[in-house]
Amino acid sequence: MTRHLKNLRAAFGQVFSHSSYIALAGVLAILALLLAVWFPNLGLIAEVFSGSNAPLAAALGIALSLLGGIGTNFSLLSAGYTIAIAVLFGLTAAMIVYLVKQRRIAAAGQSIAIGSGAVVSGVFGVGCAACGSLVLGVVLPSLGATGALAALPLNGEEFGILSVSLLFASLSLISKNIAESIACPLAQPKNAR
Repeated sequence: MTRHLKNLRAAFGQVFSHSSYIALAGVLAILALLLAVWFPNLGLIAEVFSGSNAPLAAALGIALSLLGGIGTNFSLLSAGYTIAIAVLFGLTAAMIVYLVKQRRIAAAGQSIAIGSGAVVSGVFGVGCAACGSLVLGVVLPSLGATGALAALPLNGEEFGILSVSLLFASLSLISKNIAESIACPLAQPKNAR
């Protein structure tokens, strides 16, 4: 565990010493959080912006007011893992971009695969306290598995917890790759030295 924390510290120091990666992680985390919070109301947002004659200020006001849904429509557990997914997604994506820019694409491949799986599982788990998982709530009935979410102990919130775990595993793998390249300068491509 101590080695993983050292790898995280070294990788964060290397990657986030550049303001561009901090900005990238922040923007991606905010976009992921906005998508997760607005997901239950995407139809309303689309109607307000495209189908109504509402002034732009009013449409933006409606969209911003829907952000309060994280406090009202999400349970404490789902709000927590939704925020964690957004932050971990932003960090993971910025670190993957760093690896790709350093031309260590092979090292980033496994992390990209795990990170993609984590994001997909997070999308399956996104939903509010009233309706549970929105994506699985639509998909499972068509597969004949209507009661599958109800059979789970947390009613589908397991997918959000799984997503946080997978994103953290991906972040740990990426950190290990970056920390190893810092410790061994011969492993770095010539243009990265």
